[in-house]
Amino acid sequence: MAEQRLAVLYDEECRWCRWSVARLVELDRDRRLRLVAIQAPEGERLLAGVAPDERLASAHAVTPDGRVFSGGDAAAPIASVLPALRFGVPVLRALPGPTRAGYRVVAENRSRLGRRLGDRAMARADRLIASRSGQ
Repeated sequence: MAEQRLAVLYDEECRWCRWSVARLVELDRDRRLRLVAIQAPEGERLLAGVAPDERLASAHAVTPDGRVFSGGDAAAPIASVLPALRFGVPVLRALPGPTRAGYRVVAENRSRLGRRLGDRAMARADRLIASRSGQ
């Protein structure tokens, strides 16, 4: 079952990344996503075709058939499996340039954004992620 879900790979050492993935968990009531830390052995396996120095540069989505989408390109595959976000898929696919640019702005500022997140928000995010560990 786990291998048939879309894998979302994130930097487990990044506060903003963990908080963002926790938002996806809240939207993923049907458990269509599989969360994988990039630094985990499974993350390394799923991203074997991505240069090691590029793996932590962005989040990634990996389809059950092994296709890898990175950065802004991961937005549409993720949104397509979450009913609450599915409405935005046509826009994400029609406007890949702005989607990539928006993602890049956030990714380049993720340390700054992460510092703004309080300890309670991070504890909640980490609990949500842990609730999906090993699934």
